[in-house]
Amino acid sequence: EPGQTYIYEFTARNPGSHMYHSHHDAADQVTKGMMAAFIIDPKDKSKEPAYDKEYIMVLNDTGIGLTINGKSFPYTQPLTAKLGEKLRIRYMNEGLMLHPMHLHGMYQSVFAKDGATLPAPYLADTLTVAPGERYDVIVDCTEPGLWAYHCHILTHAESAKGMFGMVTVLVIE
Repeated sequence: EPGQTYIYEFTARNPGSHMYHSHHDAADQVTKGMMAAFIIDPKDKSKEPAYDKEYIMVLNDTGIGLTINGKSFPYTQPLTAKLGEKLRIRYMNEGLMLHPMHLHGMYQSVFAKDGATLPAPYLADTLTVAPGERYDVIVDCTEPGLWAYHCHILTHAESAKGMFGMVTVLVIE
């Protein structure tokens, strides 16, 4: 009930990228932000790819608009890296639509889906993230510059008035 609290206790058994969210009027509550990333680190990290920095990108599209981590461009947080660094990016789609996430200039090495490590990583420059899906990727920052990073359903990222919505930038120095 409003104003009350409840403590959930459980054993986290499945390492990986997960999400939690409301299951009451979820289409309204989740798309307005009643959700979050839930990361379970493995006991043995040696089986995961090496990386220097980690970013989470929660994709959403309805209650508060077309957003990455609750913000629409130009208010989205840029991703930053030094030349040669490797970034781990965790995509989580809490929206109601598909979002093909596209990074200009570099491939994404997809190594996990829905919290489970894939048997064989693969390269993608555009990765379609369906509602409820999670993907983990590594980006090898080999090219300095400012790289557009956006949903490739173009009406989610730009209009005749310019860029908005599901757009950010990868800055490599």
